[in-house]
Amino acid sequence: MEIGQIKDMETLQFDWEELGISNDFLFGKVMQNPELCKELLLRILPDLKIERIEYPELQKSIKPDMDARSVRLDVYVKDEKEVIYDIEMQITNTKELPKRSRYYQSMIDLQLIDKGQHYKNLN
Repeated sequence: MEIGQIKDMETLQFDWEELGISNDFLFGKVMQNPELCKELLLRILPDLKIERIEYPELQKSIKPDMDARSVRLDVYVKDEKEVIYDIEMQITNTKELPKRSRYYQSMIDLQLIDKGQHYKNLN
């Protein structure tokens, strides 16, 4: 191995250690692990009673209609009680979070019940 390659590896190692949870790659890796995902959820919302995470899904796309704005959820998680969690990493404040959250929730709800089903089926 040449000296330049060792220096590049040292720089890479330093850069890796400086990453935080807001880094898209690291956030995705943490969320892919059900135990780490559960731990993060419980640290953010300690009153939740999550026994286990059934499945995490990264970058879930919901496209309701050709003309409608689609959404790509960072992490879509369902627990053993069928409760759905959308985990989003927001680095900048665009002042749209309440409306964005409302829109994302409505898109998630679209996926949960079919035509003819009662609204009480929404969890």
